[in-house]
Amino acid sequence: MSAGLVYHIEGETAYALRLRHWRDSRAQKVRESAGIVMAEDLKGAALLFDLDGTLVDTVDDLAAAMNHALSEAGLATVPTAEVRHLVGHGARRMLMRGYMVSAGREAEGAELDLAMTRFLDHYQANIAVHSRPFDYAIEMIEGFLARGARAAICTNKREQMARLLIETLGISPLFDAIVGADTTEAAKPDPAPVRLCLEKTDARRAVFVGDSDTDIRAAKAADLPCFVADFGYGPITLAAEAAGRFSHYREASRMIDSALRT
Repeated sequence: MSAGLVYHIEGETAYALRLRHWRDSRAQKVRESAGIVMAEDLKGAALLFDLDGTLVDTVDDLAAAMNHALSEAGLATVPTAEVRHLVGHGARRMLMRGYMVSAGREAEGAELDLAMTRFLDHYQANIAVHSRPFDYAIEMIEGFLARGARAAICTNKREQMARLLIETLGISPLFDAIVGADTTEAAKPDPAPVRLCLEKTDARRAVFVGDSDTDIRAAKAADLPCFVADFGYGPITLAAEAAGRFSHYREASRMIDSALRT
């Protein structure tokens, strides 16, 4: 039974207990595999992650869902390379922009509602056909958890879809919280989702890891340092306002470690 399924059946308290047991046992395994005893020097620290383009490479599955909706409407599909730059503001905005690329206009009203239904139905049924965590991301998170830190996801994806994705990928036990675009009253770049993640992880200090100006703005509004992945979906025109920029999670690990120990 997945951790996410336990959450829905047994309630948050039982889920939290199972999560703590999994995290503690996994942390011990990380310590043992490293052959060292690691101090829990990062208790009270948290790592907050954007999802699409930051933690998981989801563009192929998102493109397939969007192109399914466009095809059903009798429109031309959009190349995956172009879809990369449409991700980051939620499915509805992405689909509206997809219509603009495909048909030279935005979908509105009932047409957009129907396209959204087609998009979401296809995406939910095919959410992780090609989607995978970026190289070394999971190993890095496990390393920080082994030192007492906690992790959360702060995304502009709908919470239900975000949960389904990480449960399908088998990584849900890593995260104390999953906050989506519809979890709070406002989505990123509003700081409300970031602050909710901090509350749910009991963080006294934290970093935000993202891949776009939206993430940089949200982190800045919540007074957190933001580290941006330059392999993500962007745009990152505000990179100068970030605490750092990385091309691989091995680089990110060093940056984050330094920031959390400061």
